[in-house]
Amino acid sequence: MSCSKPRAALVALLTGFALLLGVGALTTTARAAAPPAGKPNFQLPFACGTKWQLNTWGHNPALDIVTDGNTGSDGRAVYASAAGTVSATYRDDGSGNTIQINHGNGWFTAYYHLQEAPDTFVRVGDKVTGARQIGRVGKSGAAGGWAHLHYEQRYLASGTFTDERHRKPVHFDGVEYSGENRQWTGVGSKNCATPQQPWSCPSGHVCFYSGPDGTGTVCTTEVDTPSSACGLRRSYFNNGTEQPGYDHVYVGFKEGGTRCLHRGWAEGHGNFPAGGLTIASVRWGGECP
Repeated sequence: MSCSKPRAALVALLTGFALLLGVGALTTTARAAAPPAGKPNFQLPFACGTKWQLNTWGHNPALDIVTDGNTGSDGRAVYASAAGTVSATYRDDGSGNTIQINHGNGWFTAYYHLQEAPDTFVRVGDKVTGARQIGRVGKSGAAGGWAHLHYEQRYLASGTFTDERHRKPVHFDGVEYSGENRQWTGVGSKNCATPQQPWSCPSGHVCFYSGPDGTGTVCTTEVDTPSSACGLRRSYFNNGTEQPGYDHVYVGFKEGGTRCLHRGWAEGHGNFPAGGLTIASVRWGGECP
């Protein structure tokens, strides 16, 4: 894998710093170029309705992807970009925990730097769709110490295993994202196959989902007043991780009343029932009554 070369590791490190600082690339609009005939209608490999920041810094036509504004990507769920069959799961010094999916017609996708071992969520031969979580964003391998998903779309007419020689410009929902040293912000995921597994909420945040099964539109906040119009169905808090100053969350509703989220997986995961309430405020506080 070419990502294992020292130069690639240095590029990853430098571009990681650039991403954290918000410099070094031209923020641009997506290209109008249509995908080639026979290419699957690939979608962003993330939960429906979430927003992401994409760049090609030093690795065009591949993409490095983080949450929009780079507000915290570690542990975010990664989904398949389209229906296909898992063709490879492996660990590499450069790409880290890596998964490849064969989508047919010669098209493959590759997912680098995943948090867990690559066969944690899927195994070779598994049939997947955009509803299937395949891993979580991490920083394994030569990721430069920052959590992101390195993502590639590849074409090889024959065979079941591809490498970086087979990379092609990336399309999401029919729109091309490619070009040297480019960046796109606020790109929304239309990977809305159902049911998707519940998305992982970053530590220090409280996350709300519009779907009754804990999927759909996601509202994430780490401040007291989110001014959110997200209809509350399921809630996730801190992913069960204790964090000083973020022990409990009081949620106020436009319709009136408040509810309290407790720290911890058993209490802080999905403990608001369906009801379609609208969030008016969020306040971090002490012990729930």
